Amino acid sequence: MTRKIILMLAFIMVFAPSSLFCQETPRLRLGILPVIDTLPLFVADEKGLFSKNNLDVVLVPFNSAIERDAALASGKLDGYFGDLISVTLLNNSGQDLRVVTQSYHTNSTCRMFALLAGPKSGINSITQTENVDIAISEASIIEYFLDEMISKEKIDSSRIKKMEVRAIPIRYQMLMANNIKLALLPEPLVSKAVAGGAVVIADDRNLDTTATIIAIKERILKKKPEIGQRFLDAYSESVKMINSKPSFFKDILVNKTRFPASLKDKYRLPPFPDVVLPTHDDINRVEQWLFEKNLISERLAYDKIVWAK
Repeated sequence: MTRKIILMLAFIMVFAPSSLFCQETPRLRLGILPVIDTLPLFVADEKGLFSKNNLDVVLVPFNSAIERDAALASGKLDGYFGDLISVTLLNNSGQDLRVVTQSYHTNSTCRMFALLAGPKSGINSITQTENVDIAISEASIIEYFLDEMISKEKIDSSRIKKMEVRAIPIRYQMLMANNIKLALLPEPLVSKAVAGGAVVIADDRNLDTTATIIAIKERILKKKPEIGQRFLDAYSESVKMINSKPSFFKDILVNKTRFPASLKDKYRLPPFPDVVLPTHDDINRVEQWLFEKNLISERLAYDKIVWAK
């Protein structure tokens, strides 16, 4: 009898491993950009937090948001790292993305985006920006944050001149070469520009809004909600690790996000928010801005943008 049981078990193990003894690890392909806000994703990957939560996350790097969005539209990605501007535009164009968490929320103690005056511009106050070209990327988080900063400072928006310079490195180079007087840039280029003599005349510290997000396709979350939860569990653990000992993860920051090694020791990592959705107000502000610029024709319901579990 014992021999028969052993043979039966052996038969089951050989011919039915997938159904009884193995569970396929779901794969999630996320498009990302080489910026500071993606650090929790890289740490989760490097420290095995995704695999710990039985999830295979493939981080697919892109040099620009345009390349990332094209890959997303062609079905090569399951989700992406981006911002509320892009996710709203993509969903209005027929995509089915849902924000699962913020990546970064503006923080009163740390800047992430800043309006800078060039080293030889002679500008040292936001009141001097009227009728001076400001280099930005239009219809993006950069332009949105510029408008938010101007509004906060009570500057007449009709007297603000915007100049399209979409590539961030070129925008930085033009500012530092005094080819333009003003530019809005993200960190770490803000710190690098300041070290080179540029002047910060406004930043995002008092905006109190969602800056960047992570979104996954709704059909995946609807069919297998456990994938979304596993991802968030791993992401949350990564955020806690970074926030508890930020200096331990600066090497990953340099190696994975093109962060200048020369700034590593001086730069203070911002606190990353734990898993949390953008507020209704954050999304309403973005949609109102896009609507006023005729970039969208209708507003989407909150649960058409975020993952309302």
